Amino acid sequence: MKIFLRLVSSFVFLAFFSCSTPYSKLTQVSNVPFPVWQFKPQFEKELYRCVVDGRFLFKKFHLSGILLLKQFQDNSTRAVFQNEMGFTFFDFEWNQLDSFKVNQIIPQLDKPALIKLLEKDMNLFLMKGLNAHSEADFMANNESLYRFSLDKGFAYFIATKDTLKRIENVGKKKVITIKIGEKKSPQSLPSSAIFIHHKANFTIKLKAIDEHVYE
Repeated sequence: MKIFLRLVSSFVFLAFFSCSTPYSKLTQVSNVPFPVWQFKPQFEKELYRCVVDGRFLFKKFHLSGILLLKQFQDNSTRAVFQNEMGFTFFDFEWNQLDSFKVNQIIPQLDKPALIKLLEKDMNLFLMKGLNAHSEADFMANNESLYRFSLDKGFAYFIATKDTLKRIENVGKKKVITIKIGEKKSPQSLPSSAIFIHHKANFTIKLKAIDEHVYE
């Protein structure tokens, strides 16, 4: 595991390569069939089996555990990643204004760039920290694309009718793609998700599990 943690920490500083963005020639529209905010997750608690796989040069790495996402009555949110024995890798929190803080993190992950990457992953997945005034809407290939400005690049939420299909962080090239699995409703968390880090060359896979298994 220590080898994995060192490799992941180093990835965020690499010079990266990926395909160019497919969104450079979109035409903006004044209205789309469904508002983007209907996709913002509303939930009490969700448990995911979290599997991380990647490759660096000739070395492969693998890490697995349980990711707990919990939303409280005061609209604050926690994301806690533990191994199956209950050892906490990280404990992140957002207040009701989506301000982020780290409650706990192991030393191997306590790197500013890596924390920022994990924060971005969760912000995109949970639709946190988005500037509503920066929203621009597009239509292409029967898909609705909702774009928001980020500190670096843009976030795109891509939907077919009332179904969110994927989320992408795009600059001059794709940085992150999140493939969204089936959802019980537009505002529920998906049954699965795959985070593809095009630059860092690793993936995070989430699959919802029955919370009673771990009670």
